[in-house]
Amino acid sequence: MNYVAKLAQYKKTNVTTATGVDLIVMCYEQVIKSLRDAKSFYEQREYMQKGKALQNALNIITELKAALDFERGGEIAKNLEAIYNFIIKTLLEADIKGRLESFDHAIQILSELKEAWEKIASNQGAGTRANMHDKVEHLIAAG
Repeated sequence: MNYVAKLAQYKKTNVTTATGVDLIVMCYEQVIKSLRDAKSFYEQREYMQKGKALQNALNIITELKAALDFERGGEIAKNLEAIYNFIIKTLLEADIKGRLESFDHAIQILSELKEAWEKIASNQGAGTRANMHDKVEHLIAAG
């Protein structure tokens, strides 16, 4: 088995054995990577590759949005939906108008959300839901 095949198998194993929160963190990691790639391709004028990377990022954000549980997530889910909608709108406008700094802003927001989910994944006590709520409120106020 070559390196690429082993890496693919490793990634598949990680996904199939991950918890729900771990999967969310993986989604954030991938969307951040896709946005960094999209920005880089934009700067290099490789527009076809930029389009693929940006579409991948938008697809992941849409899936994160679709996975929100408004019944159990309450206000946090509503706020996350607002953040995801803001990011999608910002990225689409940035792509059309060539505003690369908007890619950085989206990456910053998603990185902060990823950190909050990582804290939840590491089970740092009963305050994790409150920590997530605080992080989401901070992002809404800053956005």
